[in-house]
Amino acid sequence: GGGRVVERGLGEKPVTDLPDANTWPTWGALRERVLIACKQIKINNTASLRDAFCAELVKLSPPELASVDVSGSHNLRNVVVSPMASCPSLTELDLSRCGSLDYVMVQSESLKTLRIVGCSELTKVLIHCPALSELALQDNPKLETILLWSDELSALDLSGCTGIVTLKPQCPKLDPASVKHPPFRHIEQHIKPDHPPIAFMLKDTFGEAARAAADAKEREWKNLKEDSVIPPVHRPF
Repeated sequence: GGGRVVERGLGEKPVTDLPDANTWPTWGALRERVLIACKQIKINNTASLRDAFCAELVKLSPPELASVDVSGSHNLRNVVVSPMASCPSLTELDLSRCGSLDYVMVQSESLKTLRIVGCSELTKVLIHCPALSELALQDNPKLETILLWSDELSALDLSGCTGIVTLKPQCPKLDPASVKHPPFRHIEQHIKPDHPPIAFMLKDTFGEAARAAADAKEREWKNLKEDSVIPPVHRPF
């Protein structure tokens, strides 16, 4: 139960087994106590773990939490670890095989190992982890965007990531030639049109129409003047 988690600092049971304030008001404080005491969280292959749990964990930022493994969480869609001071002892994070995971942003001063492997719906990854030395991103076929900042990363394997459009690594120890990746998907280049800008074309078109309307109005006024029965001296125009 919660007491053993507090004593051992290890959380392995499904999220649904944690005390829930919605069930009993005083359980909210107990739930926080259980999570804050965790040094390691390992909850695998479950449908009960959702975005809200990760957001709650980041908000609480357990001071001694070093490892989080939520691989196989099929209803996890977005994971955001931010700002940099969140979870100050976290060194390992595993988000692999999360079938609905679409977006990941991780900012951490302490993280050294990050695994996001085999996430079939993943499209965007933003990683700002100066101490990161091991990154696994293989077999994410829909992954399009990778923005990566690390002072320690020296190897990167993107095998199986066949949809990459944008790859921007800011990693001084990483040799771009050593990055393993499939051919990037071809993106059609923007073709400069050979006609004037649309705004100028519209301006010319409406300018001509305005001048034609003004000329027609002038002719109409002239005709009215010639046909008028009011003596010229009384005309206001």
